[in-house]
Amino acid sequence: MNYCPYCGAKLERGMKFCSNCGRRLKTGFTPEERRRYVDELRHKSEGGTTSEAEWGKEKYHTEARNGSYEPPKPNAHPEPKLSRGSSHEHWPRGQPQKKSSRTLKIIAITGACIAVVAVVVVVIDPLTPSLYTGAQNLSLTVDNGLNPSPQAIYIASDHGAVDWFVVADTSWLSLDPLDGCTDKDTSITLSANIWGMYPGEYAATVTIFASAAKNTPIEIPVSLVITDTEETLAIKRAVGGDTGSLEVYYGKQPFYSGIDLINSQSATDPTWQRLLQFIASDDTDEQTYIEGVYVCGDFAETLHNNAEQKGIRAAWVAVDFTGSTEGHALNAFYTVDKGLVFVDCTGSGSEAIYPWREDTYSSDTDHDSIAYVQLGEEYGRVSADVATYPEYTFYEQYVQQWAYYENRVEEYNWRVEEYNRSVEEYNEAISRGTYSYGAMTIWYHDLQQELGELDREEEELNQLLEDLGYSRWEPLGLVSHVEVYW
Repeated sequence: MNYCPYCGAKLERGMKFCSNCGRRLKTGFTPEERRRYVDELRHKSEGGTTSEAEWGKEKYHTEARNGSYEPPKPNAHPEPKLSRGSSHEHWPRGQPQKKSSRTLKIIAITGACIAVVAVVVVVIDPLTPSLYTGAQNLSLTVDNGLNPSPQAIYIASDHGAVDWFVVADTSWLSLDPLDGCTDKDTSITLSANIWGMYPGEYAATVTIFASAAKNTPIEIPVSLVITDTEETLAIKRAVGGDTGSLEVYYGKQPFYSGIDLINSQSATDPTWQRLLQFIASDDTDEQTYIEGVYVCGDFAETLHNNAEQKGIRAAWVAVDFTGSTEGHALNAFYTVDKGLVFVDCTGSGSEAIYPWREDTYSSDTDHDSIAYVQLGEEYGRVSADVATYPEYTFYEQYVQQWAYYENRVEEYNWRVEEYNRSVEEYNEAISRGTYSYGAMTIWYHDLQQELGELDREEEELNQLLEDLGYSRWEPLGLVSHVEVYW
């Protein structure tokens, strides 16, 4: 138990101030010193029981009277506690321990290091260069399908020139130059290449490093928003009309049961010629159309998966018609030379019409066709071996050619009927014998001339029919809504 040397109050272990008198406790009194003074006080009191508290009071009053009292001073550093196994000498319990010379050296070295660091921070750090850029972040927007305009990042430094280099964490960003020095006006040209990218939001980071600058690396966020690509713009041009009725999805399955599209990461956009070659070699159109089992959606699914397997990128397309609860499914391809192409390979579900066979239909035909889809217009098809352009205007011209052909066929048939009637009359006149040689000669000459013209007309009609593909498909209706799934 310890006692205050000034007022004699009991002290708890580790107290630095007396809880009774409030004085700072001096650490210079050792237990031996206290016992010695207590014994002296006891002898002075002739065998009394002077306590350590009384001894403390007596010592304080004695020193105060003769002017030798000195207030306690706080220690500059607490004494280190030696752990078990230390190489330092263990002092006997109850005796004061002295700081070793090694401890004092450590304290001195630590203080010197702190002083040196302070000098470096205060004197040298302000002279270390800092790197500055002209941009905190960059935003790029694509709404016309073209690469956005390049942007510049200006770089400078204070307190001298520094070498730097820059990197980007994405492949769609290119930087020029990749390194440099701030000894003159420098800047980085940042360019974005959206080839192969789809509409959406993208993020990247440009990081600038300079080992001689105190504030690097510097990270500059870059955001890219793609509203339209060349492909989406091509789709909008193809379907025309109100594009609010057009939906384009990437990486999503159609919202129709039973359709499972399998995409290939290696598939690419084909040329027009390569697409036609694939369609001709693919046998999807030869499958049997079974109502409720294998219908247009299944034909389109099969063609899509076959194309992707062959390395040709394809889309599955759903079309709705005005005033009808039944839609139709087909495919789309984005060709590198002729833009968007719709393809319909549905089998006997779509009837082909042969105009020269009145009111008759036939499914014994090649059902590979180029489809023409435009909002507000009729859904049309042209045989793949006849179609030369994917634009809807080609289909309109094709329809006009069919109308021209049909009118000529109708006129040709009328002329054939007139010719046959004239031949019958000519033969009857000969059989009755009521004719003159001169009149019959002129009549015969006219019939031969008409026959020759009919033969030439037949050849032209046959050539025109061959150009038209021998058959045509009935329009399915007016297109009201289009969904495209890539």
